[in-house]
Amino acid sequence: MIGNLLNILVGLWLAYSAIFANPAGAMNNAALAAAAIIVVVSAVWARQTDRMAWPSATNIVLGVVLLVVAALRWAIGVAPLVSFWIILLASIAVAIAAMWSMLYRPEMAQARASS
Repeated sequence: MIGNLLNILVGLWLAYSAIFANPAGAMNNAALAAAAIIVVVSAVWARQTDRMAWPSATNIVLGVVLLVVAALRWAIGVAPLVSFWIILLASIAVAIAAMWSMLYRPEMAQARASS
């Protein structure tokens, strides 16, 4: 649960940073790489207590995508607009998947259906 909360906060921070960078999407590569590593590590941590595996697996893949974007921006210089959309969509997906995993409890849904 703490790993999911951390992923929600990092996802929201990444979206904020992508939107308010000047120009949009031109955030610091080191900060992007650090956030991507935090997403992967906290998704692995959250996977140990999650009821379903797909949200943390999704966040691991999205964290790797963000890490690849940071490496590509450092190596060949990806355009800020392309970076903006990749970072924004990946970070929103990270936050949504982590929030889903944190809030969804299937045993509560089954209890409501049976009563």
